Amino acid sequence: MSISKENLDETPFQTAGPFLHIGCMPNAINIKKLYQNDLGETPFKNKNVSELITIEGSVFDGNGIALDDVMLETWQCDEKGEFKEDTGFARFIPNNLTKKFILKTVKPGPYKGFDGKIHSPHISLSISSRGLNMTLNTRIYFESDELKNDPLLSIIKNRNVNSLIAKKIKNRSYLFNIFLQGEEETIFLDI
Repeated sequence: MSISKENLDETPFQTAGPFLHIGCMPNAINIKKLYQNDLGETPFKNKNVSELITIEGSVFDGNGIALDDVMLETWQCDEKGEFKEDTGFARFIPNNLTKKFILKTVKPGPYKGFDGKIHSPHISLSISSRGLNMTLNTRIYFESDELKNDPLLSIIKNRNVNSLIAKKIKNRSYLFNIFLQGEEETIFLDI
C-alpha cells in the first residue's frame, strides 16, 4: 500500500533529552579525559577572582521543583560594555544534589546597541532541558542598576519585570531564580 507524502504528519520536534550534559559538559559530570576543558567553563579568562561576581540560583518547573537536568548558556559583554569574540560565553549546569547553578563572571557594563540606544548591563541567558521543545531565552539584569530606560525593559507591559532582575545578596553576589511556569514565571524572549 502506498501512502502519499501529502497525507503524512510532520515529525514532532524532539527535546534535548536526558543526555544533554554528556555531550556538552562531560567534565562537569565527572566524565574525564574527553576534553581538557568543557566549552564555556570560564567566560572571562585572565581575570582576578576579585573582579568577578557570582550569580547563583535554581531553575524551577511549574510545580516549584528545582531541576538539575538543565543546561544554561550565557553571552555578555565585558565590564567596559565591549563584546569580544573570545570572551563572554559561559555554559554551566545545576549541581545534581543542591539543584543550584553558579556562574562566576564579570559584571557587564552598559553598551550601545546597533540602534544607538544604551542598554542597561545584562547577561543574555538560554535554557535547554529535557521536556523543553525549544531553547528558552531571557536576560539577567541587576538590582540597583539604572533600568527604566533600557530598550527591552521599557516595552514590557503587564508582566513582572522583576523576574529578570538578579537580587544582590551580598557584596559581588546575586540570586537569580528561573521559573519555567506558574505565577512567578520568568519572562522569556521570542528570539
